[in-house]
Amino acid sequence: MTEQEQTTSTEVETTPVSETESSTSARALSEGEQVALLEALLLAHGDPLSIARIAEVLGGTRGDVLALADKLQAQLGAEARGIELVVVSEKLQLRTKAVFAEYVRQLMSVRPRKLSQAALETLAVVAYQQPVVKSEIDKIRGVDVAPTVKTLLERKLIKILGYQASVGQPALYGTTEDFLQVFGLSALSELPSIADLKALAKEPGEAQRESPEAEEESEVTGSEPSVDGSQGETSIVTA
Repeated sequence: MTEQEQTTSTEVETTPVSETESSTSARALSEGEQVALLEALLLAHGDPLSIARIAEVLGGTRGDVLALADKLQAQLGAEARGIELVVVSEKLQLRTKAVFAEYVRQLMSVRPRKLSQAALETLAVVAYQQPVVKSEIDKIRGVDVAPTVKTLLERKLIKILGYQASVGQPALYGTTEDFLQVFGLSALSELPSIADLKALAKEPGEAQRESPEAEEESEVTGSEPSVDGSQGETSIVTA
């Protein structure tokens, strides 16, 4: 072998593998393996993982990820599994199924953090009026909501979206991804419309069914029971 042939042979043996070649192993996975890989990624990450990031890891497109997500959702829904795949604002996450919530709480030994009625009502105003300044929330609720807004900020259910171009440049508040997760929403568009809420308020539900004695008392006092116990305000009620 000549000196030139030896040099060429050495170059071939020591040539590093390119990034494109190293990523082909992921693309070579079968469809079933890719679905399993998606499940593994979501399980390892824990928090909602963006579809764009998943596509980057898999070396595919957004459509590819959504197709795999549909297959994984079908698998988790059809089988006796304890977890489900949910979509939260262009992100995917694995969660324990709601039917097992009580058992999971016992395991965690942590009582769920509850929001007061005032906090729920303020959160409802922000959700439906965002972006909204504090003074507008005060006006709608009829009270100073500063302490309640502080609580919602601390729990990461609302955030500052920006500042209004007016005197003092007050902060503009809006809901967060945590808000969507807590209330089981994929996007704000899934919130019930104001018209639906008004229609629900007009329907006689279990909360409004009173005993004859209570009805007589209502007639005497001239008061009229409301759905949430407040006058003219809408509140979000969780199970």
